[in-house]
Amino acid sequence: MVGHDEKKTDLAAFEYGVAGAVAGIVTRFLTQPLDVLKIRFQLQVEPVRRSSAISKYKALLQATGTILKEEGVKGLWRGHNSGQLLSITYGIVQFSTFETLTQYSDKLFSSQRSLNSHFICGTIAGTVATIASFPFDVTRTRFIAQGNYKAYTMMIQGIKTMVIKEGPTALFKGLTPTLIQVAPQSGVIFITHNFVSRVIKDIPWLSESSDIGGLRLSGNLLAGSISGLVGKTAVYPLDLARKRLQLQGFQDARRGFGENFTCKGLINCLHLTLKNEGFTALFKGLVPSIIKAAVTTGMHFTVYDEMCKLIASVKKH
Repeated sequence: MVGHDEKKTDLAAFEYGVAGAVAGIVTRFLTQPLDVLKIRFQLQVEPVRRSSAISKYKALLQATGTILKEEGVKGLWRGHNSGQLLSITYGIVQFSTFETLTQYSDKLFSSQRSLNSHFICGTIAGTVATIASFPFDVTRTRFIAQGNYKAYTMMIQGIKTMVIKEGPTALFKGLTPTLIQVAPQSGVIFITHNFVSRVIKDIPWLSESSDIGGLRLSGNLLAGSISGLVGKTAVYPLDLARKRLQLQGFQDARRGFGENFTCKGLINCLHLTLKNEGFTALFKGLVPSIIKAAVTTGMHFTVYDEMCKLIASVKKH
């Protein structure tokens, strides 16, 4: 189970980080197409619905087919390198920070308050990991946004161009809504995962035998998927605002994608989205995002937990 566990105390912080990095690499590669679809929907000003004659992307399957036709299979993995560095950095920092903090918190909180400590530790870990990995998030968004017209061809070139043309702060565009989003989302994800894990821990086909402890692969997938769904839905409008803010100053690269969105900050972004596109626009891309959140979080916790078991097993022999 994720979080301080007596059976995992022989692992060092960097070993938790390694497990988190491996989990990030695997889940990022398998779910990148969903990320591309989500971001394309989020950045589209026109309605995301089949009845719209002016929209480039109208539905999940239609958008997938359009990307495959215009950009090939590699179009579904745009921004993958930046995404991998984002996942690796985020995974290392998040899980090593979380596991270290929960070890210390167990000394301060009683078992009755462990859910509170998981929320606090998850929030802190998510915030620190987000700041550390954020430049890769910005470059990933821009690579996905540019399609076949390539303003950036390599990640290093993209970072350098951003810093020269827009200043160093360009690498952190959209950080404010992200931090507002990631703190409660990370906390909700970890506390939900812990809660669901406790609920299903006595179900034989979901949990290990009592002498081993922890959840089976199926249990980790279930707990992780539920926590991902709950966490993502709770803060989705802020995720949409983050992507639109990250695109500011880069609109010219979105040739052939329809009208561009221009705003001056978080409040202005949300206001213009509501004013010009309606309330439902705040949830553009929610379907692929929810699918991705469920799959990604489920796989992330599962691969992470299995890696922790593997590392602990290797150290014993």
